[in-house]
Amino acid sequence: MTRWTVLYARSRRLPAAIAFSAVAVAVAAGVWRLLSDDPVTPARLAVGVGLLALAPLIPTLSGDDDALESTAALPWPPRRAAHLVALFGGAVALLTVAAALGCEFGTGWQVVRNGAGLTGLIGLGAALTGAQLAWLVPVVWTGVQAMGAAAAAGGVGRQLLFWQLQPDGSRAAAVLAAALAVAGLLTYAIRGCPRRSPGEATVGQ
Repeated sequence: MTRWTVLYARSRRLPAAIAFSAVAVAVAAGVWRLLSDDPVTPARLAVGVGLLALAPLIPTLSGDDDALESTAALPWPPRRAAHLVALFGGAVALLTVAAALGCEFGTGWQVVRNGAGLTGLIGLGAALTGAQLAWLVPVVWTGVQAMGAAAAAGGVGRQLLFWQLQPDGSRAAAVLAAALAVAGLLTYAIRGCPRRSPGEATVGQ
């Protein structure tokens, strides 16, 4: 199992993707610390960096050989689920380390809640449109929230639209994040990414 995991990580280029995520978070934290003495970053920056920690990991959700992963020789659903959970755990770990080093991208609960919701959204995108376009909805939705941070306070509707910006006590944001996480985990685990044509697979390599 350990040898399979190592081979799987290499085939999905996980080491390089994790390195890119770590560098992205480190650069964001370093720039903020240079510009401000306050360890707590603004909410709009925090949600952007949260997505930045996950973005380099999105391409790893699809392999180079779609035909291989469509075989029943291996139980792929639990492996896909573990992959998505690992992406969530890695992103949360990076942001937690940044907080320990003096740059807080949200409270501990916000980091976990937003990470879970974004990971689920990415999983949904990967299962429905493929890993190459899985970034689209998370980036657009996060961008809308970052630009409209001043309008985040309000009723349930605004709490759902601006869920990443909500304080720890927002039940609506927590429920939406949980729903996205569960839906994305189940959909990606069961369905995986859509099969690509040989030409598309070659371009993606």
